[in-house]
Amino acid sequence: MNYDKLSETGGSCIVDDRKEAWKTFSRIGGGYAIFLLVTFTLQVQMSILTAVLFRFGIDITFKDWYVPASSLAVYCLGGGLTYLVVRDMPIFKGREEKAGVKMLTAGFFVCISALFFGNLISLGLMSMVSAISGKPMVNPLSEVLENLSGWSILITMVVMAPVFEEILYRKVLIGRIRQYGDKAAILLSSFVFGLSHGNFYQFFYAFGIGLVFGYIYIRTGKLRYTIVFHMVINFMGSYVALHAVSSLWLSALYSLFILGGAAVGTVLFFIIRKKLRLEPGIREIWGRGGFRVMFLNLGMVIFFLTAAAAFLISEIS
Repeated sequence: MNYDKLSETGGSCIVDDRKEAWKTFSRIGGGYAIFLLVTFTLQVQMSILTAVLFRFGIDITFKDWYVPASSLAVYCLGGGLTYLVVRDMPIFKGREEKAGVKMLTAGFFVCISALFFGNLISLGLMSMVSAISGKPMVNPLSEVLENLSGWSILITMVVMAPVFEEILYRKVLIGRIRQYGDKAAILLSSFVFGLSHGNFYQFFYAFGIGLVFGYIYIRTGKLRYTIVFHMVINFMGSYVALHAVSSLWLSALYSLFILGGAAVGTVLFFIIRKKLRLEPGIREIWGRGGFRVMFLNLGMVIFFLTAAAAFLISEIS
């Protein structure tokens, strides 16, 4: 767009809107960078405490209460500080519709498809890294799950994480950037959600299901649907997957469900993709240099650097 040909008033409005958008996305990036920094800081402090206690013969690593307690501290402290950064930003809502059976059914199977293909990408990428580095790559989530009891997994992964994360990455985030369009809101929230997991194994599928969660939340305005979906996905990926390893029939059943669900989800996505309703925002930026506005600002750069550090630490630790 040639701004020189715009009227003085019109050009001024565009420039002012762009500056405001930069400030908005920078503030969002800074707020969520704080969440990652709090997560890292608490993990370091807990590691130091664990090492000190171990010297006195007290081993608290992977005790049933350890992961739920540390996760709750991260969500409450980190999530609370992030909310304080963005809480006075204006919230925008669009047209909402009732969630029908067709929408929810299609959404669920598309989630399974995103989970399946995201895992394939992650495994392929980490296999290449392993071949290049000459050392095996370990999924940090699997390592944690193997040392937890069933109730600890259910509390942390199936209940706590879906509730806190849907509040933080859908309710708190999407409404504050929806003025720039549904596409921008869904993409950014999914990207931040994926990177906040802190490792390559979870990034790709978290980003994929984040896109689906974001769309469902925007269309319905109801957080309960994404929370339930998130709970089901986490239940299958943690509790069921862990138990499937020790049972041949359960492993076969689980694999068939994931493969079948991924196939159904892929077909449904191509059937409904042209019917997806994504509204432009009152300050729409999609296709107008929106990428630079959303991602190339101080706050988001800090967030990316913080996330990159978390990814690196996850791989070398």
